[in-house]
Amino acid sequence: MNKQKAITSFLEYVEQLPHLPLITDSDMCKLFGEEVNTALAEIDRFNQKEQICLRCQNRCCPVCGCELYAPEFGRCPIYNLRPVLCRLHFCHRFNTAGRSVVVELGDIFFECLQAADQASSAKVRLFESPPLARDAPELTEATASWVDSVRKGSLDPEYARKLICREAEKYQTPDTHDGTRLKSAVDS
Repeated sequence: MNKQKAITSFLEYVEQLPHLPLITDSDMCKLFGEEVNTALAEIDRFNQKEQICLRCQNRCCPVCGCELYAPEFGRCPIYNLRPVLCRLHFCHRFNTAGRSVVVELGDIFFECLQAADQASSAKVRLFESPPLARDAPELTEATASWVDSVRKGSLDPEYARKLICREAEKYQTPDTHDGTRLKSAVDS
């Protein structure tokens, strides 16, 4: 991967991201470039095939303190909008295959953050999430009761995941020109 190209792309696009720490797949591609996006897709396919995260039971989520985590979900409830830190973190289980790609992605992420910090980016600290409460308090407050209910077994995890996704999409999606929110993909 061309590290300098990824850093240049990051610096050009980082200030345009409206609702960090949440980020879309499209934003990831714009932020880091097509090479990084392709590498991430390959790692994701490997993960799906080998079920690395599924077998691990998402140990990374509670370790980083993500407020949206509950083991009952089976995977991140906002997977398609998860923060960059979550998208670029690969535990030691990924080292067996693709270690060089994992290390390279980590280096690119670190150097992008370092370059943005040196450029006095106002958004660079938003890449330290999760936990989400500091940077997305509205989202964590709005979803806390659902996550807690899932943990207690009093709310169906799939139903709660849909509610949380809808709330994350509202947080992430800018208002349309007439002041109304764009239709949630979960409603489809």
